[in-house]
Amino acid sequence: MSAIIYQAPVDRSEWRMEGSIFECNLYHPIPEFGEAIFRRRAGERVGFRLLSWQSPIQKGKAMLVASLPSWRHDRSAQVMGEIQVDPGKEAIFMTGPLPSWMLNQLKQGMAPAFERMAWYSDKETITVALSNVNFQKVYKDYLGCLSKLLPVNFDQIRRSFVLFDSGKTTLNEQAKEKLNNIAIYVKADQEVQSIYIDGHTDDIGRRLDNRELSKQRAESVEKYLITRGVKSDIMKVRFHGERYPIVKNNSSKDRARNRRATVRLEKKPLPSESVTVPPATNILEEEKGAE
Repeated sequence: MSAIIYQAPVDRSEWRMEGSIFECNLYHPIPEFGEAIFRRRAGERVGFRLLSWQSPIQKGKAMLVASLPSWRHDRSAQVMGEIQVDPGKEAIFMTGPLPSWMLNQLKQGMAPAFERMAWYSDKETITVALSNVNFQKVYKDYLGCLSKLLPVNFDQIRRSFVLFDSGKTTLNEQAKEKLNNIAIYVKADQEVQSIYIDGHTDDIGRRLDNRELSKQRAESVEKYLITRGVKSDIMKVRFHGERYPIVKNNSSKDRARNRRATVRLEKKPLPSESVTVPPATNILEEEKGAE
């Protein structure tokens, strides 16, 4: 059985880091094959993508291993298990602990590799390996980038819920922590154009009282964000009383979910888009989509 190995030779091994407070990326070209990318977004674990310009690997399960370079013999190869290979440009996409494991192997001088049969022949294996040459210096820059990442990313906070105790408008510590992260992000991302804060209650009490209670809850969130440095002119407060429950008020647990304020962030639209403020009748649909 023959084998084809795709790996950057020593004199062509390149690693490049690009980063910001929103994400840190490591890029590694693999000659004649494609590119390996490690991506760490704010608030998330690192992920890995293996892009291929020609997709020579057969669809199915590839073996992930970490081998020593040919000039080292102090350790044996490590096998981490099987990884799904898909057809198309993005041959492999990985989340969870394995991308971190691969980075650790590279740091130790190992060469993570994927092994799988060729799509055109069951008698030929394909090995795609990441070279550790020139990795260490760029990895230091990557670690420096990680230290500056925001605590959360936009997708994690674009629809946020703040819960309240029955009849209360005060923010608990969990709510403050969530709002602190929102404030940090909004102050860092100039593309955030509007923040919609909607107050809600459960169905206990008079309707007019609940409407006033929902107003105070939304204003409580607004005031706290202002104390954390968010500009008041980008915030829009709305209040709905008991009108838009997320779930039916059939139990104390369900009522607790309905006693809330929601915080929705909107970014500046692309030139071809327009901004539309959603009417109150869409509040329930928005929140269900955020769950």
